[in-house]
Amino acid sequence: MNLKEKLQLHRRIVATFRFSPYKDFLSGMLLNSLLKYNYWSNLPHEEIVSVIGPSNPGSEPEGYVIVADSALNYYRGRYDMIVSDLDGPVEKIISDRESIKVIHAHGDNIDLISSNIPKIPGIVLGTTQSIPIGRVMNIGGFTDGDRSVLMAKLLGAKKVYIHGFDFSNPVDSPPGIKLEKLKLAKEIIGNIEGLDLTYIRE
Repeated sequence: MNLKEKLQLHRRIVATFRFSPYKDFLSGMLLNSLLKYNYWSNLPHEEIVSVIGPSNPGSEPEGYVIVADSALNYYRGRYDMIVSDLDGPVEKIISDRESIKVIHAHGDNIDLISSNIPKIPGIVLGTTQSIPIGRVMNIGGFTDGDRSVLMAKLLGAKKVYIHGFDFSNPVDSPPGIKLEKLKLAKEIIGNIEGLDLTYIRE
């Protein structure tokens, strides 16, 4: 997906969920201003990646482990990267000094970015669904889950095990809106080229 296609996705998201494109861009600008370094060129290369979603993983994850932040409410296994828009257990992200954090900026989390980014230790990467700026990249995607799979692609993964994703059973509220978001996340993941995906559930 090139930048034009990513911005087309953003326009679709804005139209569907009535988000503010202006606030999305402001959030990305704020995140860029708070990030001290650009770590995008220092990503590891990993051919096997497991992505942990918002339901219990069905087995022990293999390879490099990426956790969508809602999974931190229950997942106690090892992980190497957290993907978050800061609407999950932020205190766990702040207390984690080892993993890479990929923090997403959008119009509804400006206050969370302002108050929490300075507290997050270690390597922090920034993403946006709007126009990329400085240290904040548009990698595509919409939810923490599909961005986690996109991050696996950026790591060079060939095989991705997707644990605990149930696109028909929202765990957050309101369920109607969340279900629409999950449908879009499923579509985004299904359109990622070059990945051998295996879904693993309980």
